[in-house]
Amino acid sequence: MVENDEELREYFPEQFPVLEGEPEAGQWYRLPVPGAISADGLPYWGFLRKGTEPGLIVYFSGGGVSLNAYMAARPNKLNETSETFYFDGKALPYIDAFATRGIFDPTQDNPFRNWSCILVSYTTGDFHVGNGDYPYTAIDGSPAVLHHHGYRNYRGLMDKAQEFISSPTKLLITGGSAGAFGASALAADVMDYFPECRDVTCCPDSSLMLYNDWQAVAQHVWQANERIWNPLHSPNICLDWLRALYTEKGDSVRYLYICSIRDSALATYQHFIDHGTMELTREQSLQFEKDLRDMTDVMKAEIPGIGIFLLDTPETGLDSELLGTQHTFLHTPEFFQPVKDGVSLREWLWNALNGTVSSIEL
Repeated sequence: MVENDEELREYFPEQFPVLEGEPEAGQWYRLPVPGAISADGLPYWGFLRKGTEPGLIVYFSGGGVSLNAYMAARPNKLNETSETFYFDGKALPYIDAFATRGIFDPTQDNPFRNWSCILVSYTTGDFHVGNGDYPYTAIDGSPAVLHHHGYRNYRGLMDKAQEFISSPTKLLITGGSAGAFGASALAADVMDYFPECRDVTCCPDSSLMLYNDWQAVAQHVWQANERIWNPLHSPNICLDWLRALYTEKGDSVRYLYICSIRDSALATYQHFIDHGTMELTREQSLQFEKDLRDMTDVMKAEIPGIGIFLLDTPETGLDSELLGTQHTFLHTPEFFQPVKDGVSLREWLWNALNGTVSSIEL
């Protein structure tokens, strides 16, 4: 476990400066949020890049989830091999590392390179929607509290970022992993910040987790507001939130969805929900693929015009017999790589944002 700033610099020597004064175009900054805290009580901050074009990306970052006291007692730790479930405040310094890759890449072949970006950090275990404190017992037996402040932190960050970002003409609301769930849940909320923008896209990247008690978790564990928990009626939380978004916003939003067909990370969490252990099996990978196909069939039936991009990229370093595929793509080098018929995720997404929505399903 990395414990101090000197060790952190060995892992991530390039860290963004804290924003003081006006931001310089093209430069990433850490944006502190007064009073905001992470799951473990450490200070919270997000990230801001002011662009030179009138497009804006609001990106919700990922980092696991906590549904109960057992999971709350097991936050992720660097180089930890035991069972862990979610990022807390100790993970914040690492988020700098991926904010220059994939959709954030500043190179000339990235059409998003000059867009403004608000990167919503995630260290609260609540899919960015929490509003309360959750008491639990730590592994050593001591009393502890998980601060499910994801929604508070997001709102505080957006309030600060609005001081520097003007209303966009194009708005992309997206995120990866836990952040993909957050993007689905909070897209309408983000739109409230930019009521003049009429070109809005919601694009979750890697979000499928089935659980029968999502509404109870959102209401009583995360203490989310009613706008968040009320639509949760099925085992598929992302699908329910997209349904709610479509019910509220209809065709005023462009809907996209990205996932790999046997997502190894999501399948591992699903194995914990279904069987009680955090592990990936071949059977769980195949079940995930079936569940994903079922989900995309429903999305196509209930959300007219949705664009879907499914990938079959093997997970690096994973036993091929397990059939697991890569988890998240928008902030990875695979964003640029052609997948099917020479089309890359970058090209598919850019075309969709400019009115040509398509689906690529393997």
